[in-house]
Amino acid sequence: MPIRVSPKGTARPLANLRQSFEEACELFESGERTKSIKLLLKAASMGIPQAQVNLANIYDEGDGVRCDFEKARYWYKRAIRQGTPEAAYNLGVSYLNRGNVRWAKYWLTAAKSMGDEDADEQLNRIELKSLSG
Repeated sequence: MPIRVSPKGTARPLANLRQSFEEACELFESGERTKSIKLLLKAASMGIPQAQVNLANIYDEGDGVRCDFEKARYWYKRAIRQGTPEAAYNLGVSYLNRGNVRWAKYWLTAAKSMGDEDADEQLNRIELKSLSG
């Protein structure tokens, strides 16, 4: 079983982190935001990309926490560095929602190059809008 070493020097099996991530998702869906976010933060800090994306989404939307784009961006970028196209797409959409088309295009193009088909559609919409407006 693959093992990751935590920053404190103790070994944690990757399976335990994935289990924490799954538990966090269940808690979030049941409305227990505080417990869920603590578990997501733990899993995200230890490198679980799905936890990083979920945590970024939570900060981006302010769902259970104060909306914080800087924290959202931090977690999106950590997931992107691990090759998660969904994170690049979500970061692009987040920039687009904030009116920053330049960075939206950048991250959507990155998501597209990582294989995200929705990114291509979003880029086409941006292009059409710029041509019509």
